[in-house]
Amino acid sequence: MPAMLRDGSLVRAMKENSILRAVREGRAALGTGLKEFASRGVPWIIEASGFDYCMIDHEHGAFDLETIADLAGWFQATNVSAIVRIHKSFTYLIPAILDQGIMGIQVSEVDSVDEARAIVREAKYPPIGNRGISGQGMHTGYRSYGARHATEYAPWANANIVVCVSIESLEGLENVEAIAATEGIDMIAYGHSDLSARLGVHLQLEHPTFKAAVRRIAEACNAHGKLARGSAETEAQIEEYWRLGCRVLNLPGTDVSTYLDGLKARAGRAHARLKSIGVEVP
Repeated sequence: MPAMLRDGSLVRAMKENSILRAVREGRAALGTGLKEFASRGVPWIIEASGFDYCMIDHEHGAFDLETIADLAGWFQATNVSAIVRIHKSFTYLIPAILDQGIMGIQVSEVDSVDEARAIVREAKYPPIGNRGISGQGMHTGYRSYGARHATEYAPWANANIVVCVSIESLEGLENVEAIAATEGIDMIAYGHSDLSARLGVHLQLEHPTFKAAVRRIAEACNAHGKLARGSAETEAQIEEYWRLGCRVLNLPGTDVSTYLDGLKARAGRAHARLKSIGVEVP
């Protein structure tokens, strides 16, 4: 349930993370990604399309902190929670990103328990981590909790800000059970391109070796009460990964591939019609 927070006589309900809400309601939390477009209408379009969360790509995209802050504010006007993907070498950015009102952090290429603990220290408030306290900001709705921060805001943030690590190497896969057991880690994902490449079966997502790796990650999460995020590249994988226990499903592509595929389809239909009446087409 959302925590009830007080600001003088005003009682304000903080929004529940939409990933956690979907899982609580027995649904799959469906996610998409942004790496190119950052306009105020994008969060509304994503919501209208039926997604539960959006991953803003800092690792491979060109979004700076100010752009991430703008997106965080625009997503707050919807029921879609925004998370940000960073590489582990940028772990120091986690507090600043979360203070913009981002509802989760996904850290790529996590290989060990020590790396997982370092992420938790930056992302969770005491007693779980050591996230620095900032008062009035987007993350608190520009309300200062003062001495009540530790009893009102911090527990809500620790429960609702999703900390996700991504397994992308053989070392990370070997340590996934211990990583899943780490306090403060809420979800484990995997980089399907990088992990399959390290396994020697790059993008052969139906290969038994890759499928065994996904199963191992899901089983580690299920054993330790953590969310497993499957990257479902086909409709069959949506069902397969759900049955493995992946309650969070990242669907194929990002804004780039979605826009490109849509434009190609429209242009293709136009070219086909023009060709049918004898008009030259590319």
